[in-house]
Amino acid sequence: MSFVKLLYILLLIPFIVYPAFAIEYDLNYYHDDDDSDENSEYSQIVSTSDGTLDVGIYTIPKTPNTEEPTKLMISFLKPDTEKIQLHIDYRVSVTKDGDYVFGPMTRLLHTSPGFITIPVEFSENGSHMIHIEVEGILFQPIPLETATFTMNVGQAKTSIPSWIKNNAGWWADGQIDDGSFVSGLQWLISNEIMTIPPTEQGTGSDDVIPSWIKNNAGWWADGQIDDSSFVSGLQWLISNGIMKIS
Repeated sequence: MSFVKLLYILLLIPFIVYPAFAIEYDLNYYHDDDDSDENSEYSQIVSTSDGTLDVGIYTIPKTPNTEEPTKLMISFLKPDTEKIQLHIDYRVSVTKDGDYVFGPMTRLLHTSPGFITIPVEFSENGSHMIHIEVEGILFQPIPLETATFTMNVGQAKTSIPSWIKNNAGWWADGQIDDGSFVSGLQWLISNEIMTIPPTEQGTGSDDVIPSWIKNNAGWWADGQIDDSSFVSGLQWLISNGIMKIS
């Protein structure tokens, strides 16, 4: 075999092994360096259902509304590192009260850089769910894994007694255990001492609280993030059945 033929075959290999189950690029994907600088910290980070990936998200504008399109800034991360995982095959959908606001996507999309921007126009205020499905990493198919986020559209009514920040800080520092902190919040919300936006109560057998929620609590206690970012973590606990509100 001549050198030219061998070189030609080697150049073809990436196209031969590239999976047919994913679209090579995402027509809804775009990335703007100016946008990425506006908010470089994730408002939420959630592990996929089997823990193969973490998924980080923030929005532009920071508080989504019905007056302008919202950009969902989504990154696929190596677990517990916040480092980008390249080449992901995914789907994204957004729902409100079980009805689709964006999606569903019928085919897998592929992101080479490991981060995507999804533009969504919201017509209603209130609590929305962002559903992310992953079925491929580095050109290899994997069993379906999902990550779900709770997001508020509009300025929802929130009322949090100031002294709860002390408790949140103690919890983040390990001075209060998970069960005591969650049960205390459940009582406060159920008795309307603490008010958060309406959130659909979920069910689930897993009572493990993701580390990003405890991190958020510590940052909130220190004044590094606002009330809405802290509340989004509480809504995630409710929608995933870890916190039950009567």
